[in-house]
Amino acid sequence: MNCIDAVEGTAKATLERFLESATECRQEASDYIQNVKTVIAGVLRFVENNPEVSERPELIRGVLYEYAKKIWLAKMEEPEASESEPAAAVDREYQAYCYDYIFDHGNYPR
Repeated sequence: MNCIDAVEGTAKATLERFLESATECRQEASDYIQNVKTVIAGVLRFVENNPEVSERPELIRGVLYEYAKKIWLAKMEEPEASESEPAAAVDREYQAYCYDYIFDHGNYPR
């Protein structure tokens, strides 16, 4: 395993745990997504400050962004264990748009 794989794997595990924690605590999406943004920025800063890890640090941002978005959307589609009725269908395209918007602007689209 090379350094960038270790950094990416650690970051993905951290993002997964953040999602678990946010779900358990019923954290608002905008707060959760800002935390994701902070994790990704921290990883990117580390890779940029350690050029021996990767010659193209900007690639990790896209990889982690897409991964975090994918697991968040998948979690949105899971029915809640406490619900006795089937979960309402999630508009995946709209939720993806909201995720992107919140990541870029810090709050829900108005």
